[in-house]
Amino acid sequence: MDADKVLDVAMSAYWQSDPADVSVNAICQMAGISKPSLYREFGSEDGLTRAVLDSYAERVLSAIFAILHGGMGLPDTLAALINFASADPRMETGCLFYKMRVGKHRLGPETRARVEEIDAAAQEAYVAFLKSCRAAGDLPAGLSVEAGARYLGEQIALAITQRASGEDPTRIREMLGLALSVFTRP
Repeated sequence: MDADKVLDVAMSAYWQSDPADVSVNAICQMAGISKPSLYREFGSEDGLTRAVLDSYAERVLSAIFAILHGGMGLPDTLAALINFASADPRMETGCLFYKMRVGKHRLGPETRARVEEIDAAAQEAYVAFLKSCRAAGDLPAGLSVEAGARYLGEQIALAITQRASGEDPTRIREMLGLALSVFTRP
């Protein structure tokens, strides 16, 4: 059994659908493996889902973290986030992480814990980014860094969710630009 192939198949299936609606049997059939092979490799369905989320974080979510840690300054970072949410071809069907976050009550304990870890790491990355903008004098003084970080993350999530529902990427870009303009107003 090729574990990477199974992860790719499962990631694709979870990404295209609600992860909780994709059965282990379906993944085994799509990957051309037996259920015992899958369980030997991943331990359980929860172990597979957790491994898929880890792989997704490494392959896709790392791009958002790279943007936030890129040191490009406020306007360029916001532009890069807008571009990611509205134009990155991987986001055309939405974000697997956001799907898992919304439906985490339907996931196993390992995967649920990993969703919460990634969510906390994302919040920390948004906070660090906004603190660096504040230190550079680019962030409006009255804006709470914590609230701004949560708002920024949720606006990106909303834009990606809108892409998955078929909204026009140009309109998403425009609306996200408007939503994020709170960070650049004097």
